[in-house]
Amino acid sequence: MKIPLQIATALIFFILIAGCINQPSTSGNPAPAVATGQTTASPAPVFPESSKFTTLIIVTGQTGKTSDTFSVPNSYWELWYTADPLITGGQDSVSASGSNSALFPYLSIQVIDKTNSNRVVETVEPQGGLDKTLWVKTGIDPRPWKQKFYEGNKEYYFVITTKHLSSYIIEARIPKSS
Repeated sequence: MKIPLQIATALIFFILIAGCINQPSTSGNPAPAVATGQTTASPAPVFPESSKFTTLIIVTGQTGKTSDTFSVPNSYWELWYTADPLITGGQDSVSASGSNSALFPYLSIQVIDKTNSNRVVETVEPQGGLDKTLWVKTGIDPRPWKQKFYEGNKEYYFVITTKHLSSYIIEARIPKSS
């Protein structure tokens, strides 16, 4: 039995590509709420200006999940986050960065107000996407990102959705009292 050259070539290409991509989940769906050992209250500071802030929660990981609940005791807090894309680039072959990747790294953080019927306060995503190739070409690495919230005195949690990340770190913090 002869296999047409196009089918054989496509099969080899598929095997090569599938073997190069080793990712735990590409669905982008957040995992159900579970208590994890990756949510802590006070590890070593990862973000700048850490001495001026009190950390409320740190969430780390690679795949989507729902964080533990944390309480914001005043009316202002900040969400600091960073991510390391698993692959470089996410644009097509005609992108400004010149990346030829067909995979798009993704991080989305839904901030949920547990006190108010699980209302979505805001969905936070990195501005400009997650493109290491572009960061290298421009010489500008935008990480870490920061989002300010002018509400509080409530309990919150995060619903984190990811695709193609090797890691992420998310930290909620409030300014220290003088």
